Amino acid sequence: MIDSLYLYLGVYLLLLIIISFIISRRQRREDFLIASRNRSGWQVLASKFASGIGAGYFITYTGFAYEFGFGVFAILAGLVIGYMLFAFWAVPKIRDSSISGKCYTLGHFVFEKTKNRFSMVLADIVSVLVLLAWLIVGMIGGGKIISYFGLMDYNTAVLLSAFVVLVYLLMAGYKAVVITDILQSFIIFTLLFVVTLAIAGNENLTILFNAEAGPLDMGVLLGFLLFGSFSSLSRIDFFQLAYASKNKKEAVRGFSLAIIPIILVCFFLLLIGLFMLTRVSGLDTDLVFGEALKLFLPASLLPLAIVLFFSGIMSSADTNVYGVSSHIAMYFKKGKTFLIRIITLLLLVFVALFAILFPDVVDISIIAGGLNLILPIPMIYLLFNGKKEKKFISGVISGFIGMIIGMIFMGLTPAIALPTFLFAGIGLFYPQKEKVN
Repeated sequence: MIDSLYLYLGVYLLLLIIISFIISRRQRREDFLIASRNRSGWQVLASKFASGIGAGYFITYTGFAYEFGFGVFAILAGLVIGYMLFAFWAVPKIRDSSISGKCYTLGHFVFEKTKNRFSMVLADIVSVLVLLAWLIVGMIGGGKIISYFGLMDYNTAVLLSAFVVLVYLLMAGYKAVVITDILQSFIIFTLLFVVTLAIAGNENLTILFNAEAGPLDMGVLLGFLLFGSFSSLSRIDFFQLAYASKNKKEAVRGFSLAIIPIILVCFFLLLIGLFMLTRVSGLDTDLVFGEALKLFLPASLLPLAIVLFFSGIMSSADTNVYGVSSHIAMYFKKGKTFLIRIITLLLLVFVALFAILFPDVVDISIIAGGLNLILPIPMIYLLFNGKKEKKFISGVISGFIGMIIGMIFMGLTPAIALPTFLFAGIGLFYPQKEKVN
């Protein structure tokens, strides 16, 4: 088993590096920065799917299903709403701004609407924090599962993942992110389908859906729904992929169709969580997916499951790393590609150290979810052609305050989405002084 694991893993990692090397041989500045802005709909679909399902999701989705039961399927309903909203309503507006303003970051879209630099900086800070949190979640999640089986210790798994992402991002930038996501999307979907079938394929779905879990109050349920529905509007990767698409039609097609494999993968993960709920009691939510593999996956499939986790780490990590690095580098006038490479190196060192020192994936994923809901209401205001920077700024700051209040009074629970979302909306109504001519 060990020999086959290293063979599969070695082939997979080598393929990523070879693909990135080939891309890097003939590429222009725009290839590195935004994948030439000529990605087709199916490339948008593959990249959005691969970046949208990281290793951290394997742990958090199964953990939430184990803890809350069938009610966690509110996430799926929210995801459908969110992707359709983004694809058919937000993408055309984002693409129009990209053409007129040559946008690279989420903040560039905000600047095109408000013409205010502080609004742009504030939007980029929040969106960078969101992506940084999810990057850490992915690194911790993948490392935990791999180490759980004793095939590679946690620290080694985290460091190896960071090193491979570093190598191919330094070579080919954002174009490597998009192209390697095609390979990784196929691997993730295929292997997770096989793993789910092997673990829960013979189980009666009615029994799973009726499994008794802990109490799911309305706050948590609404938190799941809000996160699924609106989190896309604060995600750098959604905006960058919209900018990178060939045209508006291809962007809409890619984002709208990406929801199909994402929903299926989330459904697989939730099924595994519910399956474990019916079979094993008293598990730590961080360990649900690992225990499912350890107890119910045939040993012959374990090497493939480990490759699945590395794919999950890489597919989201490269997108998140590039998103953070490029957003910081865009604030400098010269040497953007060089700066992206330097920031990528420093960022991966920081994330690897953070993941090693603070390996609590579920708590960090809840914080990431809260951060995700600071920007959506202010962004919706701009998408409705709002232009007042003070409204946007007060909405963002109020959302952050709402998140802090939620964490203080509710603890680290998905219900913190409610005060975050509510306060962001209230912030838009902050009194605005009229200018006196």
